Order: sequence, then C-alpha cells, then structure tokens
Amino acid sequence: MIKAEDYPLWNSAVARVFLKTFDPEGMMVEGRGVRIRDAAGRWFLDARSGAGNVSLGYDDQRVITAIKDQLDTLPYANMIGYGRPSAISARAAEALIPHLPPHLTKVRYCSNGSQATETAVLLSRFLHRAQGAAERDTIFALWHGHYGMGAGAGALTGLPYVHQQCGPLLPGVQHARGPFEPAGEDPGSDLERRITDFGPGRVAAVIIEPIVGEGGHVLPDDYLHSLARFCRRHGIHLIADEITTGMGRAGAFTRSQQVGIAPDILTLGKGLSAGYAPLSAVVLSDEIYQQVLDLPYDKPMFTGSTNDGHPLALAASIAVIGILAAGGILDNVKRAGARLARGLTAAAARHPAISAVRGTGLMYGIELAAPAPGTTAAPHPANTLRLAMEHHGVLVSTLASWPAITIMPPLITTDDDIDEILTALENSLTLLRC
Repeated sequence: MIKAEDYPLWNSAVARVFLKTFDPEGMMVEGRGVRIRDAAGRWFLDARSGAGNVSLGYDDQRVITAIKDQLDTLPYANMIGYGRPSAISARAAEALIPHLPPHLTKVRYCSNGSQATETAVLLSRFLHRAQGAAERDTIFALWHGHYGMGAGAGALTGLPYVHQQCGPLLPGVQHARGPFEPAGEDPGSDLERRITDFGPGRVAAVIIEPIVGEGGHVLPDDYLHSLARFCRRHGIHLIADEITTGMGRAGAFTRSQQVGIAPDILTLGKGLSAGYAPLSAVVLSDEIYQQVLDLPYDKPMFTGSTNDGHPLALAASIAVIGILAAGGILDNVKRAGARLARGLTAAAARHPAISAVRGTGLMYGIELAAPAPGTTAAPHPANTLRLAMEHHGVLVSTLASWPAITIMPPLITTDDDIDEILTALENSLTLLRC
C-alpha cells in the first residue's frame, strides 16, 4: 500500500494526485486541441502528446473527416495476402514518399512501431541469408535506445530490465554504448569498435534512433555520418528508427533529412497518423528493394498482421501528410521548440535539481540530479516531478532508464502553451524545494 508519509518532501496535494492515480475519476474521457479532460472534469495540457503520437492535437477536423469518409467507403482491406491491397495504401505511399530522403521510395505499412522495427531487422537478416551470408544474423543497437517492446523489439531496446523481466528474447542482438555515456577514451566510436571486435562479417544491421528517446540525447551529426560510412563499407544495413522523431517531431518529416544521412531502411510510426489510428511503416531504399525484387519467387519473406495498413489509418495519414506539407506546422515546431529550449535552460540555471536539458524541436528530456549525500529525497524524483506538474495541470512522461522527464507537446503547441508548460515546471520545482 502506497502511503503519503512515504514521501516526506511532497506537498500533500501532490501526494493526493499520486494516491488517486487509479481512481476512476482520473480516467481520460475527452480531448480538444492540446488538452484532455478526465472523468472528474479537470482539463490538462498534454505535454506528452499521448504516447508521443498525438502530434496534431485531439480534434483536428481534417483528420477526423478523412477517417469518416474512408469509413463510409472501405473500412477494411487486407494487405498481407491474395495480391489485392487497398487502393488507399498506394495513395498513402505516394503522398509520403516525396517528403522522405530521395533514395527511400518503397513503403510497407505495419500496425505499430514495435512491429515496424521487427520487420526491418528480420528483412535485413532475410536478405543476407538469401544472398548466401547466413552468418550475418546479428543486430547491433545502443544501450538506452528504445525500439519497442515484446520478444523482438524488446530485445533491440537497450533497457536491461526489459531483458531481465521475461527471460530470453529475440537472440542475436548486441548493444553498445552511445556517445552520450561515460566510456573512457573516445566514447563516440564505441559502437563501431564493438562491431569491429565482434566481426563486421557477422553483422546484419545496426538500428539507431537519431535522437535517443530515453533521455532526449541528440546524436551528433558527425557520429551519424561516421556510422553510415562504416556500415556501408562493411555491407551492414543501417536502419534509422524514426518512429518518434519522424513526421515533424524534430521540425522536419525525418531527422535523417536534417542530418543528411541515407539509411538503407527507415521506420516511421507515432505521428504517421497523428495518433488517430494505429499505423507504422518500413521504408526501403531503392537498392534494398531491388535486392528483394531480384530474389527467386520461391524465396519469399512472409511477414505481416491482420490490421497492417488499415484503410482508416491510411486515410488519417494522407490527411496528416497534407497538413505537415503545408509548412506552417513544421515552422511552428522550430519556433515553439526554440522557446521551450530557452525556458528549460533558464529553469536549469535556477534549479540545481536539473542536471541537464537535451533535445531539439518539440522533443526534450530534463534530467534530474542525484540527491546530495545525507539528504532526504523522494525515492523517484522524476516521477515526483511528473506528479507535481500534473497537479499544476500539465502532463509529462518519465523514463525507464534515466532520472528524467520528457516534454513532447503536440506540434500545434502555441507560445502560450509553452509558457504554461514552463510555468508548471517552475512551480513544481519550487513546490518540491529543488
């Protein structure tokens, strides 16, 4: 039983919020713009965009109308068999491709981010095996990277508890430190060094988030360019996981475009349908697609699930792409993101509890300092701060592997909304005396 007295530094109101987490009155029942309402009637500014996916807010009528129109026309079609996919799947891909790096021209729709990452790595293994290199079956990823959950995507995710809580996951996965972790000499090359020591000829692919969601670590451009060259030199597929960073979160359709790297495979999700329906995508380079196309017909790769490329989700995606392509939203991400960054930096200067601020666009992590020796502190400082901000009317998320909160408001967030988030953060830090 959780007791308020277990958290001596908490304001009683914050403790009450925590103790009411599972109260039916706390369940969310309505969304409008960047705000959601609980059953008790209280509205919150959703500075976490649901699960980072509600990029256009909760009531964009253009997306809603597109879904309703598709519902009246064709509510379901099967993409995984019989050679008769929906026409809207082709229209959605045609709408998406012009906004991606020019070498990425083939799209396979999936249902969620975890499935997209699993499909990408399995395709890499399949191609190497089909080309006579069955020994190339190992996937490399970063510790603290988050590529989804489950037996496959969870194995890629670099969070130790995921590997420990359920026993063996997908085999053949290795992890390396990212350039943001202490590693002695030359930490930025740890991934390349680990692969070199392991044997590049045994590696199928490297999967990497251009911005590591667990902590908001923005991977340096030179790090990503070096990794891309390394993978190309050794015949290793580079998979860019842009489930979170894609579709406007960093101020462009993809972070890969901003950085100027050319992954062999790119995954999209979350903002692909703005959270209005489950959807993700695996996007292939022309080179990778040609390798698949050139295989004998008796060597197919079977993958997919019942709701892949669901017509309602594709209708939402076409609407989202049109909204982002108009330009105003992406410009707003850059403007609002700069305002958020300035405010967070100023808060860090005032409050020693903040040890780091990281991110870009509308995707930021705020890391909290470890309590000073001998002081009394809440056992979970990031969650304490999250609940304090909820008390002040703003919803943020915590991380599994860092003592940090993440702020990822919808891409339509205004200057006033940013100021409200910053005020809630300031008041919460003051409330918690840190």
